[in-house]
Amino acid sequence: MPITAALVEANGWVLRLTVTGSPGSFASYTLSPDAAPRVTLASSHAGFVKSAGAAIAGALARTLVATKPLRKPVNWNGSGLDPIVVDEVDLGGGSVQVRLALSEHVYASDTGLVLAVLAGWRTGEAAASGIAVTNASTIAAPVPIMRWVRPQYQVATGQFRLSLLVASHHAVGFDPAAAVKFTATDGTTTKTVWADALATDNDYSDNLRCYSVTIDPATATALTAGMLRCDAEVYPWLGAMRSTDPAGTRAMTGLATAGLVNSAEVPFVVAHDPAGTRYGGRYLYVDPASTAATAAVVLKTSLAAAAGAPLTEKAPNIQVAIQAIYNANLTLPAANGQAAVARCADTATIVLAPGVHLPLTSSTVTLGLKTNDVPLRIIGDPNDGNPRANCIMRTAGATGIRFSDVGKCSFANLTLEIGAFWFTATPAAGWWLDNVEVRGRTGQAASTVLPMSGTFQHLTRVRVSQTGWRPYASGLMRNCASSRQVACPVIVRQRFISAEEDGTIATSVAENAMTAINSNAPVPATVEDNIVAFCDFRFLRGRGLLTNPSASAAAAGTPNKSLRRLLWLNNVFEKIGPTSDAPFLACGEDDSLTMSYNIIEGNSFAGDRNNSFYSDPLPATLAETNTLLNQAQVNRFANNYISWQPTKHDAFNDTTTAALRGNGNGYRPHMVEAWSYIYGVGHEGNYEGGADRSFPLEYYGLRSDRSVHASSWFVNDRSAYGPGGGGGDYTPAAGSPLLGLVLKGSSDRDFANAARAAGGAAGAYQGVVTGPVALAPAGGRHAGSGQATSVGWAGSIGPLSARHVGPVLASLIGWSGQLLPHSGVSVAGSTAAVVSNGASLLPAGGSIAFGDSPAALLVPSGLPGTIRTLRVGADQRTIVVHFN
Repeated sequence: MPITAALVEANGWVLRLTVTGSPGSFASYTLSPDAAPRVTLASSHAGFVKSAGAAIAGALARTLVATKPLRKPVNWNGSGLDPIVVDEVDLGGGSVQVRLALSEHVYASDTGLVLAVLAGWRTGEAAASGIAVTNASTIAAPVPIMRWVRPQYQVATGQFRLSLLVASHHAVGFDPAAAVKFTATDGTTTKTVWADALATDNDYSDNLRCYSVTIDPATATALTAGMLRCDAEVYPWLGAMRSTDPAGTRAMTGLATAGLVNSAEVPFVVAHDPAGTRYGGRYLYVDPASTAATAAVVLKTSLAAAAGAPLTEKAPNIQVAIQAIYNANLTLPAANGQAAVARCADTATIVLAPGVHLPLTSSTVTLGLKTNDVPLRIIGDPNDGNPRANCIMRTAGATGIRFSDVGKCSFANLTLEIGAFWFTATPAAGWWLDNVEVRGRTGQAASTVLPMSGTFQHLTRVRVSQTGWRPYASGLMRNCASSRQVACPVIVRQRFISAEEDGTIATSVAENAMTAINSNAPVPATVEDNIVAFCDFRFLRGRGLLTNPSASAAAAGTPNKSLRRLLWLNNVFEKIGPTSDAPFLACGEDDSLTMSYNIIEGNSFAGDRNNSFYSDPLPATLAETNTLLNQAQVNRFANNYISWQPTKHDAFNDTTTAALRGNGNGYRPHMVEAWSYIYGVGHEGNYEGGADRSFPLEYYGLRSDRSVHASSWFVNDRSAYGPGGGGGDYTPAAGSPLLGLVLKGSSDRDFANAARAAGGAAGAYQGVVTGPVALAPAGGRHAGSGQATSVGWAGSIGPLSARHVGPVLASLIGWSGQLLPHSGVSVAGSTAAVVSNGASLLPAGGSIAFGDSPAALLVPSGLPGTIRTLRVGADQRTIVVHFN
């Protein structure tokens, strides 16, 4: 009964086979995808490979696995559902057509599709190989997800860093891409640096892993002072290169605002100032003790001079300082394709003295002050021991500081006490807060008034608490903490501040948890490539913490609103509120979406459900009950721990649909375009541990598992499924079933910055690698001669998933000696170093022999097995010890 035809359907994930035989049932198929897969599809796709620190054209060979025969959509017979049956078609003449789900998508540009089957994949079928497969897929290969993870328009007087966070559907090991090419240009000279491995950017104290390089603008032909355009090209293992400069022109025009765009495909703009004079050299010191008029305020050429000036030359408030900058009539010279700018504030820094700074109740400054290249900088006095705590800008009244026409402004190393007050600017293009505490002023903890008009572009190292203001940014949020809802295209190392820690928020407020990620957020609705990575979202109670917007159908070119290239990577979510409350993740729920090219990877969702890639739009008319639908394709859902993963498609009896039809039939057999999710296409290494088994997936993905949740799986489960209270440690405990499921991913570090490795755990934490591994210390060599160094090891050795608990500074279980595999033999000649100060670790069947020795063989206490034989030669020169 041979396979007579094989084809990958247009959706890219269904393998349609024609076989000689008669119709069967689900019991006719034994595909064994997680053991020895019986149906495998070999494919190749053009991409890139590493070469000498860069990337060159190559290809990625893949082996896809058939996981499960498809079922037919549900059928309502007027009183209930017909039995679910396998999706087979009797073609007549002794031929049957069957549809099988594949473990991944086949793309339209895949080549060399060849099928192999093992005997018994279908009842009575024999083994076969070399079967040609027609590729009818219309699915485009994914491009990398990418975002800059540093604030735009920073001043650099020397070397500067470029950092790009990248994720891929087809990582090799824990490298998301083969390499990333970074460039920096002044419009004439271009410098290029490659990165072929992930690195750490710790400039914001968060050990962020990304592709990160430093550019030295002074080497070889120096770059000219002024704005530099920096770009990145990501070369994936599979698929096409993706660039932040899709036009490929490296245009220098419009750089003043080019970096203030919400798309991932934008340049990174650096303000190059090697002499420190183009963007520096003008300082004003603000001291509330001053009573100086604007005309008396003097701009100084250094911070020391400004701080040491008499009170008569210092500004009493920020408005006076801004007016003084206007009056100075500074000019920014033309450079790097940018025209000269008069009345500029690019060179100015306003320094706040320790103490409380209040705005004028009525502010009037002359309009026309500009910031073309870089922000006007307002900072706490760096000479103070703790300027973030001691230099305070406090709102007062309903009228605030008017920043003239300043379009960019940054605040650093201070506190903002906010309430019924705005800092205003026209136009309000770009704001940057770094190392800033934001809190409500006395009596204004519940105020939701924005502290500044316009949109924040970047927040780094910012804490927002004791205020009703929600920090919505349109650029970057990095290493921040907030007790309120956040929304931003790039959120990395964010921490949720619990109601208990905040102290002013009732535990019942709705925004102490998640909201549907397809909800309309205050971030512009055309944004895609949204990234949430390495974030700590514990102590959650309901919905409302995090929003990720979808793009309109018109903007995305999709039938519905588009949720495309969303990345959730290595985050910890912990629900401590009632498990019957709203879920963490509601993707597609109560909406019609096209959900494509998203990556949900390496997250721990403890304590509640994820309504993942729901296919549950809400019809408003009878006609819509048969037409509304969701689409899902090329979504990677991998390496996650999920408490419960319900998903509703055709087999869900939707009450809204039933009411509109008026006959009790809420089933929707047309809801099949998101079936790639319920068949686990692109899923791997997941673990579901919820007690609720309703609305399950048809298949959970390769190396995925599920069982009823047990708190003992984690070091300290304090979610709603554990004792509650929040703040748990979701590192897998010894023997946890989450261990050993992960083989690859888009980051080589986990949530806790531990190294990822094959054999790690599902969830945000790597855990202890299980399975066979090779220990090879740096510089180790195998004993091959009398004088050779043995393969040795010095370090801590413990059992699988073990933890050693001892007093501070106590040593872990240590070992210095030799590690030998089963039946291995180590021989040390009479002049070779002898194992002392330790021992040799040998498993059952191993042996060790050594010559003249002043030291005895040391047997560690509690070594498993027994000493079976001890032989001492007549010349007292040879001792052989065997262990079982």
